[in-house]
Amino acid sequence: MLTIKTKTMKQISISIVLIFVLATNVNAQDNSVAFNSQDFKNIYLYDNSNFTAADAATVNMKALRDFAKSFKNAKNEKWYVVEDGFFANFTDNGVDTKVAYDKKGVWHCTMHTLNEGQLPFNVRNVVKSKYYDFKILVAYEIEHNNGTAYILKIDDGKTLKMLRVVDGEMEIITDNITG
Repeated sequence: MLTIKTKTMKQISISIVLIFVLATNVNAQDNSVAFNSQDFKNIYLYDNSNFTAADAATVNMKALRDFAKSFKNAKNEKWYVVEDGFFANFTDNGVDTKVAYDKKGVWHCTMHTLNEGQLPFNVRNVVKSKYYDFKILVAYEIEHNNGTAYILKIDDGKTLKMLRVVDGEMEIITDNITG
């Protein structure tokens, strides 16, 4: 994602912050399936240039060890320092991925940016069974201690929708007529 042009990066970043804010209360029983701290929620509001780039020496060792163990296939890893901790942006098995840790190196969440073909069958099936004429433009898989949520942007040429899928249940987050 760091190689994307600045204008496109800002558009994507704004979309991603919306996703995280909307995913915050994905599962009320579990409190959240996204970042808990405000700083982590806002990581994606701006492009990465608004955050302090970090080298391995400035990142918590516990976070680095967890990262190395959890993401053995990580490519083009870039670390950033934020008020509440650290996040890394990288490619994992060809998938754009972000992972966040607090200052003590405790993992907060991981977000994978997916296309339709990379979605798990059950998630794609839930969406396509109701919105079969819609194209899945992008999907975000957000993993947190309390579970996994999927946020999808779909379009049929007339309507752009943002959906949230958790535990096989789907809900509309936004529904905009485009044409």
